[in-house]
Amino acid sequence: MNKYMNTRELSRYLGVNEKKIYSLIAEKRLPATKITGKWGFLKELVDIWLENSIENHQPILRRQKGLLLVAGSNDPLLNLILNELERAGEPLFPFLCTTGSLAGLSMLKARSVHISGSHLLDTANGEYNIPFLASHIPDFSVVAVNFAYRQQGLIIRGENPLKIKGIEDLVRPYIRFINRQKGSGTHLLVDEHLKRLGIDPSQVSGYETEVSTHLETGISILKGDADAGVGIRTIAEMLGLGFIPLQEERFDLLIPKDYFFFEEVQQFLDALKTSQFRGKAASLGGYDTRDSGRIIYTS
Repeated sequence: MNKYMNTRELSRYLGVNEKKIYSLIAEKRLPATKITGKWGFLKELVDIWLENSIENHQPILRRQKGLLLVAGSNDPLLNLILNELERAGEPLFPFLCTTGSLAGLSMLKARSVHISGSHLLDTANGEYNIPFLASHIPDFSVVAVNFAYRQQGLIIRGENPLKIKGIEDLVRPYIRFINRQKGSGTHLLVDEHLKRLGIDPSQVSGYETEVSTHLETGISILKGDADAGVGIRTIAEMLGLGFIPLQEERFDLLIPKDYFFFEEVQQFLDALKTSQFRGKAASLGGYDTRDSGRIIYTS
């Protein structure tokens, strides 16, 4: 059986005349291929094109066996677990895109990923992540699953030669700060602490200098390119750097309900409930797995 429809068959399928079909091809809006000089149309691709063309509707990311797309906040333990799942012999091929928490929400809204990691703090009520769903992706059904709790703080040189005690010391002109990228939960956390202390960001040398991961923050300090940056305890301990705690934060996995029962998503979530996962978290340091794998919110 021919998998491709010809122009006449597609015309009947879509309920439009053949002239309109040729117009859509010319505008490069319709998936088509030439077969021995004639246009052919794969029904599966036409159906996806139709779904993506519907007004006031978010297309669903179609499941492909073994594929798991993850975006959002940077986290070393998340990287480690995804890599180990890929090596475990299971048919799972995770792809991780470190975008920052806010950009991860945008990717969820665009249906570009199955999961987004987030640690966004609503300073009005002290709640993590959930309030941002209503403000950034309203009318979007999401399941929030806890990944872990982490310690965020100031990462400094191990011997602390500049005698840094807290965020308030960043106003000293000779202290070089390294920031995380805009839209990341860590950048927003820096802004909140500066605001509480009445410090304008322009008073912090290096505030505009940004990196994309906790590891980059730590390496910048280790190399002597910066004196302090906000990041997680895990990186400070890994690199032998000093750490001044600021707060514990909740790192959650935000999953559209449409994808929650995908085999690949469930395989990943099951891994969070194992003793192996807890052991890895303990070996890295700076994590608390008391709620890991637990559903904490559903809309």
